[in-house]
Amino acid sequence: MLAVSFSAASLPAQTTFYSNLGTSGDLYNSGEGWTISGTFGGGEQSIGTAFTSMSSGNISEIDIGVGYSFGTNSFYAALYTDNNGALGTQLGQWNNLSSTQSFGGCCGLVSITGITGIDLTSGEQYFLVLGPTDPNGNTSEAWYYNNTGAQDTQLSSHDGGATWTNNGDQVMGAFDVLGGPGGTTPEPSSLILLGTGLLGASATLRRKIGL
Repeated sequence: MLAVSFSAASLPAQTTFYSNLGTSGDLYNSGEGWTISGTFGGGEQSIGTAFTSMSSGNISEIDIGVGYSFGTNSFYAALYTDNNGALGTQLGQWNNLSSTQSFGGCCGLVSITGITGIDLTSGEQYFLVLGPTDPNGNTSEAWYYNNTGAQDTQLSSHDGGATWTNNGDQVMGAFDVLGGPGGTTPEPSSLILLGTGLLGASATLRRKIGL
């Protein structure tokens, strides 16, 4: 029987569109963060942070450093284009997210996976926004500060995202955006041809060794 192996180097490499996460075991500043909250105990707050994509392609995953404080453990994340320092077109929104990491601890991440249909362009600016699922509820989460020194334009809202204030450059919440360049997955017909070729190679090998 012919044994066939594929080198990992031949598979499409994962693309990092943006990351301000630290090293394994020290991904973010677990003692401080931006409050993501409903109206209970201090007022509703949503936070948006700008970032510049380092690559072009389609994203498949967003990982966010969020610590749960109290109340309903539920928030949303959304991705927008930039419109001169304000939110532009919404590219995607993911609802009812929750953190398994209690505030003050490290290093759990809230991972949004299986994202499709969203393309980023290298050098372009975008906004990642976090807010409470219910602006009138008692959610209190902390979007941990990054520990790599990254800063960028920050937006904040205190009315459920109806209006936003530009707070200038601030310490960014910790997150990364991952994906691939696109167009690297073989089509089904190509896979069939590849399989046919391997079967032919196997038959040839059997003949050569007299099986």
